[in-house]
Amino acid sequence: MPARHDPVFRKRLLSALILGPLAVLLLWYGELAFTAWVAAFAAAMAWEWIQMSDREAPPVAYAIACATASGTVLLAGQTSITDAVIWGALGTLGSGVERWRRGWSMEVLGVLYVALSAALLAAMRAQEPSGLAAVILLFSIVWAADSFAYLVGTWIGGPKLVPQASPNKTWSGFLAGLAAGMAAAWAAGMIFGLETGAVLIFGLVVAAAAIAGDLAMSLFKRSFGVKDSGTLIPGHGGVLDRVDALMLAVIIAVIAQRFIDLGWAL
Repeated sequence: MPARHDPVFRKRLLSALILGPLAVLLLWYGELAFTAWVAAFAAAMAWEWIQMSDREAPPVAYAIACATASGTVLLAGQTSITDAVIWGALGTLGSGVERWRRGWSMEVLGVLYVALSAALLAAMRAQEPSGLAAVILLFSIVWAADSFAYLVGTWIGGPKLVPQASPNKTWSGFLAGLAAGMAAAWAAGMIFGLETGAVLIFGLVVAAAAIAGDLAMSLFKRSFGVKDSGTLIPGHGGVLDRVDALMLAVIIAVIAQRFIDLGWAL
């Protein structure tokens, strides 16, 4: 059983059972409710990023980062992606100026990464008539890839994928994650009437991005000398620990859909 390998498995499951239904409800409802939910999470993500990357940051650094992330999401979901990009860029510039006064660091770009990924998710849901289906497709791929990469990597083990990023991620988990992501994409594609070949390719690309996003956040945390980004979600650590796979995946998904015609007919 997973608990023998992972002592926090039950906490992870409990957190999922609480947050999962709420996220599904808000996703289904959409509009400002979903955008505000994502904006709140974006603010928490920005807070955690500053807390990890700049431990001596003053309160103004947290304020700029949170306002940048949440404001970018709200604009993306309620006005336009152009307004969101402008706000995000200006906010990141503000974070850079504040950090430059104490010594410049490239880590301020993490604020833009947080803001952009969350904003694209809100913008994706706001697109009608296929916004809900597009986010369900994205979530299905990321959840399947992340879960099976974790479970198979924990149960089977084997050669490490990127030891310097995470000693717990394996090639067996990586391959299982890709396969699971493609399977989830195929299943969702069948439900929404998408082109089978296109959705399988899309699933492979997004699943790979999800696993890479997870690895990237592990590498960031290791460079910052922390194990978890925070303690907000029991069993998962912080918000960034829970959505690390989704962050890069949503960015790649938006780009991929410009080159892969999924055949949305909704």
